[in-house]
Amino acid sequence: MSIKSFFKTMQMVSKLYIRDFASPFFSVVFPIGMILLFGGIYGNEPSPLYGYELGAMDAMIPAFVGMVIAVNGIMTLPLNLSEYMTNKVYKRFDATPVGKGNIVLVQVFVYLLAALLSTAIVLGTGRLLYDINIAGNVYAILFAILLSCVSIFALGFFIASVFKNGKIAQVVSYIVYFLMLFLSGATMPLEIMPENMRLYANALPLTHVVSLMQGTFSGQPLGEQLTAIFVLVGVAIVCGGVGAVSYRRRRW
Repeated sequence: MSIKSFFKTMQMVSKLYIRDFASPFFSVVFPIGMILLFGGIYGNEPSPLYGYELGAMDAMIPAFVGMVIAVNGIMTLPLNLSEYMTNKVYKRFDATPVGKGNIVLVQVFVYLLAALLSTAIVLGTGRLLYDINIAGNVYAILFAILLSCVSIFALGFFIASVFKNGKIAQVVSYIVYFLMLFLSGATMPLEIMPENMRLYANALPLTHVVSLMQGTFSGQPLGEQLTAIFVLVGVAIVCGGVGAVSYRRRRW
């Protein structure tokens, strides 16, 4: 596919993304609403919950970045891929010079850009309203964001590739998303959860995204985040690999 065709296809996919009310709402409006809600409750004064080193919003806004990535990787990506498969859209594209592989690539690229743009909006809102502390190295933060996107998007691609029926893929996406949303620390701090809930939370990829985000934003070196990094790399390899094999075997 030529560069011109790529950008034309990207323009089409971007318009469809914007027209879909749920994706922009949960990607931008919902996180900002959570910032205003929790910021109004807790403020950003140094909290005993975080050893008086961080305020509530210093810790929660990096966690909201994980929420933004999950919206695009677990909800938007698999739901749109499944919808295109169910409606035989990819089969039609396969009869054109674009091809189904290229349209999938463009979709992933657009949703990745949406996740990065939403991340910037969330961080900008936190910085503007609550002067959140971003003490981490910019390269470490970028690495954490990109690794989290690759891992969560691989999980979303896995869901879309494995579950043949679009409605089943939609149900699975919602279950996975909301389960991780409330148990990973993306909305409610893990510090206030019972010990047994934290054990379950450690099995969720988004928990490690949140941990990596909070660690890098607070200035911890990546060497102290090796568990989260290894888990996310493992999720990306396994889910991406299984998803790619399933993608090749499916009849589109």
